[in-house]
Amino acid sequence: MELSYVGPNHSNNSVVMRFPAERALFAVDFIPVRGVAFRNLPAAYIPDWMEALKRVEAMDFDILVPGHGPLGKKADVGAFRGYMESLYAEVITQTRAGKSLEEMQQTIRLDEYKEWSQYEKFLPLNIEGMHRRIILHRRGS
Repeated sequence: MELSYVGPNHSNNSVVMRFPAERALFAVDFIPVRGVAFRNLPAAYIPDWMEALKRVEAMDFDILVPGHGPLGKKADVGAFRGYMESLYAEVITQTRAGKSLEEMQQTIRLDEYKEWSQYEKFLPLNIEGMHRRIILHRRGS
């Protein structure tokens, strides 16, 4: 077994476990399989999270073992990164356009992910969390 710290993501202390002989990787909480992120991203490091996902994508494995939900494949890491990048892009674009959080929660849909687990329940909360993180780190123009 190999332990790797891939950087801040869902929190600042996630370690992944890779099992080379089994071609499996265990990652808790920051890589759901065909599911959106949990609630409102309470302790998330957004840009770092996307970089951590890229580091996991560069690892050699076939089976993704999340802390919750079904087993996945390596491709599920890239799919989730795509979700996070799309969410970030939509929220930052609408923030720059002066939209309120409530307006964003009504208009951002990310329909390509609507079949994912917890989409309806957590998308508005994901938008809230992403908005909070963007506002927290936003520099003046």
